[in-house]
Amino acid sequence: MIVTPPAPSSVLADPRLLPAGLRRPAVVVAAGSAVVLGLLALLVGHTSAPTAFDVWGEHLVRGLHVLPDGWTDIAVAAGDPVFVVAVAVVVAAWCAWRRQWRPAAVVVAGPGLTGVAELVLKALVGRTIGAGDLAFPSGHTAGSAALVLALTLVVAAVLQGRREPVLAVGALAGVAVAVVVAVGLVAERAHYPTDTIGGFSLAVVMTIVAALAIDGFADARRGRRPAA
Repeated sequence: MIVTPPAPSSVLADPRLLPAGLRRPAVVVAAGSAVVLGLLALLVGHTSAPTAFDVWGEHLVRGLHVLPDGWTDIAVAAGDPVFVVAVAVVVAAWCAWRRQWRPAAVVVAGPGLTGVAELVLKALVGRTIGAGDLAFPSGHTAGSAALVLALTLVVAAVLQGRREPVLAVGALAGVAVAVVVAVGLVAERAHYPTDTIGGFSLAVVMTIVAALAIDGFADARRGRRPAA
C-alpha cells in the first residue's frame, strides 16, 4: 500500500507563519525580549557572584524540598539538547511529508538559531558559576522554550482558523515549560535565576526572527511582496 502525502501547503489561505496582523505584535515582543536579554547581559557580564534577585530566587527554590527525589532530572530533561533536536527533527519530517515547508523550517531554525546564539553569548558575556562553567544565558531554558514556541507556530500554521488562541496557549506553554526547567536548573545549582530569564528571552527573540526570516524568504521566492 502506497501512502501519498496530503496536498501541499500552498492551498492554505495564508501559509505565512506570522500573518500581517500578527507581525507587528511579534516584533514588539521580540524587541522587548532583546532589551531584557541585553540588560541582563550587561548586569551579569564577567561576574560569578549571584545578584540580589538570584539570591532571592535561589531561596525560593529551596522551599521546594517537599517535591520527590529526582524531580530536577525530569524538569531539566525538557531542555536537553538531544531531546530538543530529536523532537525538532521528527516534527520537521512530518511537516515536510505534508509539504508544509515553512513549519518544517521554523521547527528546525528556531531551536537551532537559539542554540548557536546561546553558545556565542556565553562566550561574550563570560558569566560563570560553580567551578567556572559559563552560565549566561541558560542553554537548557533557551532550548526548551524555543522548541515549544516553534511547535506553537507549527500548530498555528496547521490550524489556520484558530491562530490567535493557539499562539496564546502556546506562549503560555512556553513560559510554563521554561519555568519548570529553570527551577530544576536553579535547584541543581547549574544556573542562577537570571541565567534562565536570559535563556527564555533569547528563545523568544530567535524564534520570532526565524519565523520572520522564513516568511520573508518564502514570500520572495513566491514573487510577491508580504502583506502590509
